[in-house]
Amino acid sequence: MVLQIQNIHNIEIKNMKKTIKCIGCFIRLGSILEHIIGLVTLGWGKHTASWVARKLGYSNCGCDRRRVYLNQLTCKSYSETISIL
Repeated sequence: MVLQIQNIHNIEIKNMKKTIKCIGCFIRLGSILEHIIGLVTLGWGKHTASWVARKLGYSNCGCDRRRVYLNQLTCKSYSETISIL
């Protein structure tokens, strides 16, 4: 009886992990965050972040790098190349 409960629990955990993997590729955290920032800033988010970055002496704001990193957290098979320049 106890062994059956443990087996059922292990199967449920495996199914949950598979579900999270599948959902993760549809729900890309970086892209969602980028859209939320765009809504809050009325489409001026990246422009404003780039302006602030230039004033602080950075070459770019890092928006694309953040988006790709967060997308890769939620979807391991996600790959996108970004230019560092």
